[in-house]
Amino acid sequence: MLIAMASVSTFGQIQKSDLSILYVGSNPDKPLTEREKQRTMHPDRAAELRKTRTPDFEGFLKQYFNTVKVVFGNDYKETMSANYDVTIIDDYLPLLSGGYIKDENGKVTGFETRKFLSEEFDNATLMIGEPSAFTGEGRQLQIDHLCLCLDAHAHSMKLKHEIFSKPYKVDVTYEDVKLTNNYHVRYSGRNLGESMGMWRIQTEGYRDGKGFPVGLVSGGFAWDNGVDAEWISSGTCDKGIEATAIGRHANFFHWGFAAAPEYMTESAKLAFINSVHYIAKFKGAKQVTRKIKGTMYKENLLDKQFTMSDEGWARWSAYLEESAVKQREAKKKMQARKDAGEKLSEFEEMMLQMPDRKETRVWTIRHETKENKGKFGEDWAKYENYYKENHNYFYPTSDRYDVAVDEDAKSLGIANNDIKLLATAVKMYQKGDRPEMAQRILTRYTKESFATADEWAKWFKANRKKLYFSQGDGYKYIVIP
Repeated sequence: MLIAMASVSTFGQIQKSDLSILYVGSNPDKPLTEREKQRTMHPDRAAELRKTRTPDFEGFLKQYFNTVKVVFGNDYKETMSANYDVTIIDDYLPLLSGGYIKDENGKVTGFETRKFLSEEFDNATLMIGEPSAFTGEGRQLQIDHLCLCLDAHAHSMKLKHEIFSKPYKVDVTYEDVKLTNNYHVRYSGRNLGESMGMWRIQTEGYRDGKGFPVGLVSGGFAWDNGVDAEWISSGTCDKGIEATAIGRHANFFHWGFAAAPEYMTESAKLAFINSVHYIAKFKGAKQVTRKIKGTMYKENLLDKQFTMSDEGWARWSAYLEESAVKQREAKKKMQARKDAGEKLSEFEEMMLQMPDRKETRVWTIRHETKENKGKFGEDWAKYENYYKENHNYFYPTSDRYDVAVDEDAKSLGIANNDIKLLATAVKMYQKGDRPEMAQRILTRYTKESFATADEWAKWFKANRKKLYFSQGDGYKYIVIP
């Protein structure tokens, strides 16, 4: 079913823009990497699509912009971007720093966050698909590698956003699309219906099973912060309604969909061009907020709470069994082809080796701390109540994706994302009322380290109206410039 959402605009000859564009694309003659072979059941199709992708984008962009320069990913240097209004990244960039740390014998001893662009890079940049996440995580952007599972439709779009109207009016139409059950197992999807209206971005998606590239969604929690990041759209994926398919953080724009122009709908093409125009305005924008990898957001904790509930587990159990049935059926078909003498792809061979899933409710506490497991055992209601009762007081520990209860904030009855907590701590410190507690609160939730009550009071008075509680920065109140 199609539902018209915006008036159709007709265009005569395209008025080319004077914005200069640097497109960083894949080399059509470059063979698939081992990683790429392992991630597709159709390596021949992937190789074919690579041959046409960069020329397709070049021709498409030249229809709308007077200056378009193409460079292959391996040849790109970030200094090149200074000469252009917008850089479009559509390939994996050369590693700048980080990665696996090895000893003199080649044994892996650690890992440092990989960086592909320096902290100084502030050029307007639009990033497509998975390379977006590699760049984003290196810069601690909201753009991260939540899931390589984005398909062909967008949904929940903010249609008042500029990318739907400037310089081209985008004719958005909705198709009624059945939701996969992974939407319903999450707190945010507990009240969703069986289907919802979605906007088709691509004429083909990876779920069609013909080897089309997969798009990428980033986490959507606490993205739209009103400071330096904005959430624009989600899309069909395995991570629920709030995952981010299109969004901006500082000078970086995330376009998570994987299609080249040949496979974009006409409305999506215009939205893409509008996105290029939009991000151009953020050349030189400074990043204010960050997303520290491994930080558990409050919305993540609501998901955990829901999963622990009887209703949540019932939904997860049904979804896991449904997925297991599909996996078993797919493996039978693969094995039959292999038995008939057909050569399987590396990805298919890997799939055949995967064990069948059969989870029990213990699966829901697989990431719980040893302390919680020791206290609650398999009493699921106790886990659920633990998350309910302490939701306002959780804060991240030094361990990735782990949280603890702030007993100080809890004793005061003030949520840690309420500015009243800092105000109360400052007053306590000045009055000599439990100064050790006041100091713990102030240092826990800010990036400051003052030693006296007067210093804290002076800082708080000067910055109170500019303070923003950033979950991504580790539950810190940061000062907005």
